Amino acid sequence: FVRLAMATLAFVLLLPVVMATNGGTSVRRSRAVNVRDRMGLRRSLRCSAEGQVSAGRRAFGVSAGTAMALAFGRMEAKAAKRRDSVNRPDLLPKGSKTALIDVTGMLSKSQETRILTMIADLEDTTGLKLRVLCQTYPETPGLAIKDYWDVDDDTVVLVADPELTGNLLNFNVGENIDLKVPRNYWGRVSGKFGAKTFWQKEGADSAVINAVASIDSCVRQVDLGVKGACAPGTIKPTDSAEDSRFSMLLR
Repeated sequence: FVRLAMATLAFVLLLPVVMATNGGTSVRRSRAVNVRDRMGLRRSLRCSAEGQVSAGRRAFGVSAGTAMALAFGRMEAKAAKRRDSVNRPDLLPKGSKTALIDVTGMLSKSQETRILTMIADLEDTTGLKLRVLCQTYPETPGLAIKDYWDVDDDTVVLVADPELTGNLLNFNVGENIDLKVPRNYWGRVSGKFGAKTFWQKEGADSAVINAVASIDSCVRQVDLGVKGACAPGTIKPTDSAEDSRFSMLLR
């Protein structure tokens, strides 16, 4: 009986110590788990953020880098309507090659001549090869354009099509140009002059001309190292009264 009483007393005395020890261990384990959870959460948030940035870059690459594919009908438009591929070399101009192809008659002959002059001068000065295709899908040379123009990393293809994506202007931008000109510049030009509110009021020809004039100004400033070149405030309709080259385009 005495031994039993002493054992019971010892148990009672040691129980708080054991519980405190186990509690401390549990607390430490709990803290360790919480720390790991917080670290895991931070890693998860960081990966999520990096994934969103990467996805954003990919999204931009799709919108700016596959306008030609959209024009050729190989990609889905924003309206999620599937476009069939088009390859019609018969719609390419006959004779010597030209940097501007107008399948739909969007531009007047005088406008075409002046735009071609501006394109040639821009290429001689900066090395950028601007190419303009005016079409109404599916009336387009499509895939035949790529070889016809020898599209490379120094080429920007402007596709003007009111039926393609809901926006009149789409761009395919070469990698070398993408390194020089801010990536969001092309979307701003498209959003400014390609929006229905602009070209339905001013005309599709005016939208194309304004886009070409804006690209000309932007690339020249970039080539000269002008700070703030291609900034949002620089994208605005050209005043024909102040810009003799633009005035000539509208004749």
